[in-house]
Amino acid sequence: MRKIERVSITDEAVKRIKSFIVDENLGPGSKLPTEAEFCEMLGVGRSTIREAFRVIQALGLIDVQHGKGAFVKKKSEEESIDKIRLWFMEKESKVNKVMEVRMAIEPLAIRLAIQHGLKEQIEQIVAIHEDFSMAVSNNDIIAMATLDEAFHSAIVEASDNPLLSKIAKLLSNSLIEYRMRSFAVKKNTMHALKSHQYILDALLSKNEEAAEKAVQEHLKISLEDITELLEEGENESA
Repeated sequence: MRKIERVSITDEAVKRIKSFIVDENLGPGSKLPTEAEFCEMLGVGRSTIREAFRVIQALGLIDVQHGKGAFVKKKSEEESIDKIRLWFMEKESKVNKVMEVRMAIEPLAIRLAIQHGLKEQIEQIVAIHEDFSMAVSNNDIIAMATLDEAFHSAIVEASDNPLLSKIAKLLSNSLIEYRMRSFAVKKNTMHALKSHQYILDALLSKNEEAAEKAVQEHLKISLEDITELLEEGENESA
């Protein structure tokens, strides 16, 4: 397995690990190499491998057992809308609490990013949005999840506030499964793409009020998408 030649987003590591499972013909129950071994094989840091494992576990391909390692779970990554809905039902309270914190810090982050963001940081946000748009066009769920995280993280980073960055990182670690399952629903991806564009437009025009409003609306729509998904399930079972 060749090393990743430059720092890569998580979905590149995910694709390499998935390819490794296929190339090595690893069946259900097979143990994967350790995080350290994948770090050596791919030439990336342990945090990247850990996040990649979380993504692959969210896809239902592996089972990560604390203290034992990661094991192949199943070969199919397809997840039915019923399973996605069930996940949101089980995690609804946790997701709502995380979104409450995001509602508090992300409008502040976008305002500070407008005030303090460097030219290269803003350019990076633009580039991430363009990549996210391409991922939506390709219906690449892994890329959408990682790029959505990158978009929001880049805004927080541009705020030049280390404490906000630390809080955002903690939230990001708990959102990877949420993002994977949310973007498995096509209309949710289109809502996110449109909202990101509004946020970016306000950022580029340095309109703090519009930027805050765009972020708040984005998070509100994300919650509404979950609520609608759950209500559709209730109606189907009625």
